[in-house]
Amino acid sequence: MEKFSRKEKIALVVFGIILLAIIIQMIWRLGNYDSPPGGGVVVEEIGMNFPGNLLKSREVQLSSSSHNKNHEVVSKLLDSNPKSFWHVSLNHLGEPAWVTVDFGEGNEKTIRSLMALPRHDLPHQFFRKAELFGSDNGTDWELVSEIIQGETPSRATWLKWTFDNDRPYRYYQFLITDGHEGGKFFSMAELALFE
Repeated sequence: MEKFSRKEKIALVVFGIILLAIIIQMIWRLGNYDSPPGGGVVVEEIGMNFPGNLLKSREVQLSSSSHNKNHEVVSKLLDSNPKSFWHVSLNHLGEPAWVTVDFGEGNEKTIRSLMALPRHDLPHQFFRKAELFGSDNGTDWELVSEIIQGETPSRATWLKWTFDNDRPYRYYQFLITDGHEGGKFFSMAELALFE
């Protein structure tokens, strides 16, 4: 068996380093977007019809960080119309966007799952990374769960995340920090919260 020449050894080492760098980058990307710390978050596609969305209660009040046009306001997240949507202000693109839910005094809820529907005509304007926070007073927030959507949605279908939470809160804030379109979040059609 012949030994490798010096040039062949150098080429093999360079190839090994490149291969290792590719593997490390793939692991980093998967860890960064598809596997949130702490585990316990399951993403699954489900149908359009479901009972028990706590946001459909008349007592619930929603507010948001911004909106783009008068027909693209946060209340569109609750209208059961997959063709309407909430769109953030173009002046705030790239900034964190949020939706705050107030269940009302004495109506604390223990949220254990969240569902969201991408915009029907532009599903790639959906979020990539978000966090759900809970609060007793609407000022001091505690992290409930990270909400990660690693893959860019190719169509408008409901997505569901489940997580561990044993703590009831009056207020919840859905904070979006990253999107699929150039790292920016633009719009979302529907939002639902469940105990």
